[in-house]
Amino acid sequence: MIELTLDKLGVSYGQNPVLYDICANVTGAQLISVIGHNGSGKTTLLKAIAGLVHHQGEVSVKQDGQDVPVSAIRYVPQLSNIASALSVFEMVLLGLVKTLSWRVTQDIFDKVDATLHALEIDKLAHVPVNRLSGGQRQLVFLAQAFVSEPKVLLLDEPTSALDLRHQLIVMNAVREYTQKNEAITLVIMHDLLTAARFSQQILLLERGTLSILDEPELVLQAQRLERIYNVSVSIEKTASDFLNVVPIKPL
Repeated sequence: MIELTLDKLGVSYGQNPVLYDICANVTGAQLISVIGHNGSGKTTLLKAIAGLVHHQGEVSVKQDGQDVPVSAIRYVPQLSNIASALSVFEMVLLGLVKTLSWRVTQDIFDKVDATLHALEIDKLAHVPVNRLSGGQRQLVFLAQAFVSEPKVLLLDEPTSALDLRHQLIVMNAVREYTQKNEAITLVIMHDLLTAARFSQQILLLERGTLSILDEPELVLQAQRLERIYNVSVSIEKTASDFLNVVPIKPL
């Protein structure tokens, strides 16, 4: 089983501390939403786990007690401008760049094709990436991450550029990937309803510190959210028994 341990993790940019003494331990087959106010360190946390920024403390990823390579960790940033003329299929294929040879075998073709179908972008396979909408490109980069089969998947607001239908497609696909591969998936979310619906746990950052990491119902408490977000809220259950956070007014 995959295990991620953070021990006194801290990050500073120059003289400005961003994260302080983050300690957490999570195991595989869990989708964890990372929430918190703007500037609380959410993106920095994911980048530190991925080894993209210098940090203090320890980030340990082990499978069955053995260290896993950095290649088993995949960070997907927020949407950025891409000018590539590669097709969607070719861009997703790059997710397998470490295992590719000069010849694309049928197994590799089928793997990429199945990933495109899972995110419902198979009809875009031959379209150049630079001709896609922002939301379509976001789906392509998510597919590129899936096809490489990371054991730790780090997603920075993967639904931010998507319409409602594609938000559901993405979150269902992320949840299915996490369970099927027994992966640890951390997803930065602003929509607390989506976080509650799809996550096994929610990690709440508050001014660069870990406020709480627990089940959604234990994290999404009105008093806590009012303190963090400075807005009065009502916590309700929907007709489908989903936890919902209803903002009422700024405080």
